[in-house]
Amino acid sequence: MERTMRETPLREEHEKLGARMVDFAGWYMPVTYTNIVEEHKRVRTKVGLFDVSHMGRYWIGGRDHIKLVDRIITNNRATMKPGQIRYSLILNGQGGILDDVLVYSMGDEGTLLVVNAGNRDVIWKWIERERKGFVVDVTDMSQDYAMIAMQGPESVALLNKISDLDTKKLKYYHLTRSTVLGDPEVIVSRTGYTGEDGFELIMSANKAAHFWRELMNVGKGLGVGPAGLGCRDTLRLEAGMPLHGHEIDDTINPLEAGLDWAVKLDKEDFIGKQATLDLKAKGLDRKLVGLNVAGKRIPRQGQEVIRDGKVVGTICSGTLGPWVDEIIATAYVPPAMGEVGMTFDIPFRSKTKAVKPGDNGQKALVVPLPFYKRPGKK
Repeated sequence: MERTMRETPLREEHEKLGARMVDFAGWYMPVTYTNIVEEHKRVRTKVGLFDVSHMGRYWIGGRDHIKLVDRIITNNRATMKPGQIRYSLILNGQGGILDDVLVYSMGDEGTLLVVNAGNRDVIWKWIERERKGFVVDVTDMSQDYAMIAMQGPESVALLNKISDLDTKKLKYYHLTRSTVLGDPEVIVSRTGYTGEDGFELIMSANKAAHFWRELMNVGKGLGVGPAGLGCRDTLRLEAGMPLHGHEIDDTINPLEAGLDWAVKLDKEDFIGKQATLDLKAKGLDRKLVGLNVAGKRIPRQGQEVIRDGKVVGTICSGTLGPWVDEIIATAYVPPAMGEVGMTFDIPFRSKTKAVKPGDNGQKALVVPLPFYKRPGKK
């Protein structure tokens, strides 16, 4: 059968390793190699390799690149130092989240935006629309470059084996160009989406397979192994990190999602600023919370959250956390019900009996986010 999905430069490497490949946001991607639990625990204890080449990488350069970036992001590009990375959001005019992105400061040279795979086309069109009136050069680097994430406590040791980088000097959410496996143009960032220490490497697409094989080979003594999108999701949920289309989307404002720290309302105007200010003045109708769920069934996106027989909220994500060994979930509920210690019911529908809102389901307890914090992290 002819494939219509997009592929990364590492497709053949995944297939050689026996990965189960799936359609993810139109991309042919590995969901698991062995199983989610094994891969999850490898990242928590050793080091896992992720192919994240499907993410978008957009270069914005030219005289007005900082002005344009600050127009479309909620964080502050103008105050960033060269080599610094910031998490940010891109909002629509109503304050809804189009995507969450990483902003790489390359100094006066330009800015690199790393965007989610499912939103690549949306954000590219958004940049093209907003660039009018700015003196900028905008380039889609996504196809010419690949991206590999190495995540876990042994990632420092692995990077030390293959690069000339002094990892002690590369701080969290910073980047540098470094010689890795003999290539002097690799962008190394101390970032990730797992809750662990780790790095993300950006290299030429035609070198990606070589990098992947060498990382697997050099890292054997460190317990390295491939990690698929399945464990990437369980890892990020344990770490309390949002996923677009679940905890955040174009109808949800950053204040509701608990992401106000990434929104600089004191900077000059940006898209969605006024809507966010209006919501702040009005007050929130909902907020994102973490839940520990009793029982054996895992809540899924869209399920109702019940209190005193009434539907008061909706589940965003749920899983059995392989490391925390608990059923965990995120949900939106009214702010007055979002305090730690509040309890809810989550009804489950069965094939034989429809569960009504008034029926008791599995109990859910509001707990602080994140569910997991790596040892030593403040």
